[in-house]
Amino acid sequence: MSRTWKYLLFFLLCLAIALVVNLPIGHVLPYLKIPASVSLAGVKGSVIHGRAQQVSVEQFPLRDVRYRFKPSCIALLKVCYQVDYAQGTTRVGYDLINGDTEIDQTKVEYTAAELATYLPKLIVQPDGRVELTVEQMTIIAGITAAVDGKLIWRDLGVTTEGTSLNLGDFQVDFNGNPQKYDFKLGDLDADLDVDGKGDITADGQYRVDVKISSQGTIDPKTKNLLDLFATTISYNNYRVEKSGRLPDNIIRQLFR
Repeated sequence: MSRTWKYLLFFLLCLAIALVVNLPIGHVLPYLKIPASVSLAGVKGSVIHGRAQQVSVEQFPLRDVRYRFKPSCIALLKVCYQVDYAQGTTRVGYDLINGDTEIDQTKVEYTAAELATYLPKLIVQPDGRVELTVEQMTIIAGITAAVDGKLIWRDLGVTTEGTSLNLGDFQVDFNGNPQKYDFKLGDLDADLDVDGKGDITADGQYRVDVKISSQGTIDPKTKNLLDLFATTISYNNYRVEKSGRLPDNIIRQLFR
């Protein structure tokens, strides 16, 4: 009789696992606490794998999204998914013990022109590609508790008065918490030597201090551009010191 119960329990366990594996994701979504800033479109599949036509975060779209469950995290008492999309990839994990959400190995790429549509009116049109990499992000109770990553602007350029300039590649390393973000700016073997730092506080106030120089001759068009936003310190040496407040939509993305 005991052997019969063992077989029955094993059968019920297998049945439960099969039901979970094949459970349509549409039956689960209504019970998830998805932030108001996140919208989903065209979601199909099961809780194990599937896809979405688009996922938008604060109006920033991730297109052709594909997700799959990573069973290797179960031993760590976590539920993890690998998520791939047209602009990059990320890994999302949910800690079953403390309820924290961890996001790491994130990469996403946009054109500078596409990102410019979310910023205040600019005096020049930015060019190039912006690559965002998030090494680690921890979210507790819906608030970003810690984040560490970098942003690389490939072929940074601008178009002004019908003239295009390509200044090279530049990088911003950043880390943050619920009160403050700190960042450091530098060049990646670009025509201009760039060294700077800055910070952003939770109320949206920012400060930036950047030194720009060149060992060689600076192109006249680049000089004209520097004159628009930088202060001349000496020959081929410039400095940018700015402070102010970011737009509300960007503040929400950084400190929500």
